[in-house]
Amino acid sequence: MRVCSLGSGSKGNCIYINVEGHGIIIDNGLSCRELNNRMKSIGLDIMDINHILITHDHSDHIKGIGILARNTNAVVYAHPQCYKAIADRVGDVNYCGDNENFENGFKIGDVFIKPFRTPHDAAYSVGYRIEGEGKTFALATDLGVVTDSILKHLKGTDITIIESNHDINMLKKGSYPEQLKRRIMSNRGHLANIETAMAVNKLAESSKRFLLAHLSEDNNLKKLAFHETNNVLKRLGATKSDISLDILDQYIPSKIYDI
Repeated sequence: MRVCSLGSGSKGNCIYINVEGHGIIIDNGLSCRELNNRMKSIGLDIMDINHILITHDHSDHIKGIGILARNTNAVVYAHPQCYKAIADRVGDVNYCGDNENFENGFKIGDVFIKPFRTPHDAAYSVGYRIEGEGKTFALATDLGVVTDSILKHLKGTDITIIESNHDINMLKKGSYPEQLKRRIMSNRGHLANIETAMAVNKLAESSKRFLLAHLSEDNNLKKLAFHETNNVLKRLGATKSDISLDILDQYIPSKIYDI
């Protein structure tokens, strides 16, 4: 299984996974040209994308879906309520169909895809757990709170992408309107660094590699997000050899993680 981020943040999100020979992306908020350039820069080919998983209907996750799906003929997967919210914006694509049992999971060849509900102010928001080649990947971004159900889906992974959106003090003291601040801090908004750290604290016993994602450009710093979670791990007694912790960038593709 190979995993990389092609962009993570409010300017566009896209995660690439290759497993069992299937090229899968989760979301695409990038233009097709930008996605192609970023993939080429790390030795990937946009035409190897066969499947597109969608987490929710916000533009930073779906604005590049339509052209990408038509150019690659990739199959698009989304909860029916989510797809209904985006259908006009993505246009004619090869949608897998109105699967009312979407959250029960489905297979792409021998790869098992398990969507799980996430609390976010969207039409229908999910994260994904992907199992194949004896490896497990999970992603949970754009969520206001980490529930016990979400923790269950993030446990026992080989690599986990989890949101660490904002530093609570930066957000409170920042220039955002009060209504937007309340929305971000709500249980249907985004995770603060300390909330992410507490979640990783609970997951660290069974999962050892974490990528912190969807950092706010206005209300966070990479060093703050990293130190918040890293300090919690240190208090657990974790060392650098025990757990891997990295930060995903908005504009620069990550390295390719071979797991």
